[in-house]
Amino acid sequence: MKPYHFGFVLGANQMGFSVAMRDNFVTDTLFGVQSRGTIGFTVGALFNKSLHDFWNFRTGTTFSFGTRRLTYSLQEIPGKITQMTKSIESVTMDIPLEIKWTGMPDRGVRPFVIGGFRYSLDMANARRRREQPSDHLADIVVRLERDDFLFTVGAGFDFYLPLGNRIGIEIKMAFGLRDMLFRENNVFTNGIERLTSRNLQIAINIE
Repeated sequence: MKPYHFGFVLGANQMGFSVAMRDNFVTDTLFGVQSRGTIGFTVGALFNKSLHDFWNFRTGTTFSFGTRRLTYSLQEIPGKITQMTKSIESVTMDIPLEIKWTGMPDRGVRPFVIGGFRYSLDMANARRRREQPSDHLADIVVRLERDDFLFTVGAGFDFYLPLGNRIGIEIKMAFGLRDMLFRENNVFTNGIERLTSRNLQIAINIE
């Protein structure tokens, strides 16, 4: 019943991309791009402000660690298509602004849905100066823009403990709103029209 309270977040995430290719992306070298994510982790603090019996405003600061992979189908040798994967490690500082709606309690359990927006600062891939062109494809680094804005939506359950604490289990998706690819006029960037974030997170919130 408190008007506001604090807590922390501990969870797992899977970072990935939604890749939109140009209409004429196929060249003598590039034949396709696929995005693959790996499992990372998320930790941080949250702040919850009660707006109504069923509505809450939630924000905070979390840090997410993960690796995203872009797998390119390339033809370096005529007649032979090979796969080359570019791994992009990310350490993001995330600041969400979300509205949470909770249902009626039943024996200390309340379902909820949550949605809003999130600002994400990628501290591991802040845009740097352009590198000198390389003739070796394996030496070319794929980089991202620093700032991202995402739409978030999720659902879960809150469990109320006798001592006054609340534990929430939550699954949430985040969909990027801007093109994150840092373009450097090479085979790994020229064929991509838009590269937007797609993140899945499963977390435990303790308040």
